[in-house]
Amino acid sequence: AHVARRYPGAGVARANLVALPVRDGSVDAVVSLQVIEHLWEQERFLRECFRVLRPGGALMLSTPNRLTFSPGRDTPLNPFHTRELSAAELAGIVRDAGFADVEVHGLHHGPRLRELDARHGGSLVDAQVAVALEGSAWPAALKADVASVTVADFVLQAAEVDASLDLVAFAASPPPATTPGRG
Repeated sequence: AHVARRYPGAGVARANLVALPVRDGSVDAVVSLQVIEHLWEQERFLRECFRVLRPGGALMLSTPNRLTFSPGRDTPLNPFHTRELSAAELAGIVRDAGFADVEVHGLHHGPRLRELDARHGGSLVDAQVAVALEGSAWPAALKADVASVTVADFVLQAAEVDASLDLVAFAASPPPATTPGRG
C-alpha cells in the first residue's frame, strides 16, 4: 500500500520470490536489498532473477557479510536470517545461477560514521540496540546522530571486502549470442 501510494507509476505485486510472476527475459534490472539472507532457497531465487532478466540485464544484490555480521558462526545471530554469506560464497552462488561478470564490493563506514561509532562506545548500532533492550527513551544525542546518517557516510569499494559490513553483488545476464558474420 505504501509503495502504491508513494510511487503510483510502479507496478506492485506480492509474490513468491522463487516463482516470480514475471515473463522470461522481460526486465532490464533486478535489485534486491537485504533479502537473500532471509530465504531458504537462495539459489532458486537467483535462478529466478536470471530467468526474468533480458540478455545483458543487471543484477544488484546486497546482504550482510557473514564474516562481520555473525563472525565465527555457521548459524546467523539474527533469528530471521536462514543463511548469511561471505563475499566468496555470494559470488559463487551468483555465478552458479548463470550470471556473468560477477563482482562483489563491500560497504564500509566512512570517516564520519566511524566518528559517530566512537562517540557511542564503538558502535552506533549497538547503542541503539542497548536502548531498545532497556526499553528506555532514546537519548537526544543518539537520536540526532542516527537521524543524521546519510548515504554519504558509507563507502562502497572492492578492497577489503571481507572486512565490510554488507556485501553488494553486481552481475549481468550474458548478452545475446551473435551469429557469425552478423554481429
